[in-house]
Amino acid sequence: MRSPEMSLLSNIIGRLYLNATQLGKHSAALSLVLFLALFLSGAGLQSAAAQVTIGDVSTENAGNSDFDIRRVGTIDISAVLRASEATEKVRRLLDGKRAEFKEEFAQKEAELVLKEQELQSKRDIMSQDAYRNEVQKFQNDVAEIQRQIQFRRQSLDNAFQQAQDKIRQLALKIVTEIANERRLDFVLNKDNVLVFRNKLDITQNVLEVLNERTKNARLELDETPPKSNGG
Repeated sequence: MRSPEMSLLSNIIGRLYLNATQLGKHSAALSLVLFLALFLSGAGLQSAAAQVTIGDVSTENAGNSDFDIRRVGTIDISAVLRASEATEKVRRLLDGKRAEFKEEFAQKEAELVLKEQELQSKRDIMSQDAYRNEVQKFQNDVAEIQRQIQFRRQSLDNAFQQAQDKIRQLALKIVTEIANERRLDFVLNKDNVLVFRNKLDITQNVLEVLNERTKNARLELDETPPKSNGG
């Protein structure tokens, strides 16, 4: 069925053609009429095509309604980890391990000082070769103690990081659960959001659930040093 615009267009073209014929104009007038007819008809077709295209796009967008984002939450995951009771327990364990580490190597350091003093006292009564051998042994002992200190420090740092990773994984699991309960389409970290409403924030909710689930948990620090790049 023709639109009102297309019917009006046909009537105008017909009248132009009839007037040109009755007046007996030469072929140039007829050519002008035909040109106008083709031009105006083309414009009408383009308009109709544009309408079809817009309709298709609207239909396509309507089909993507499943991707609409209606409910968005925010969370400060770093604040959750800092304030969690589980993290505080891990810190206390780490402080205890560091105290043991400090006491242990303070004793070994005192032993090395005594060896050094004893070695210096024997310098005048020992041959150069014998003294050189004793100095080499002492340097090896010092190097071994330094290696052990580095090993323990890396072990403690790695143990703390592993414990934090486990707490973080549990926190993210809780975030997912709360998001499902509240039918949130997205949960964004506050670090990536400039403006937000407080009622959209679930930080405190996640912290409370995390504390509840870890209050009786047994937390340990596994002193395993990180693997080197060489394997």
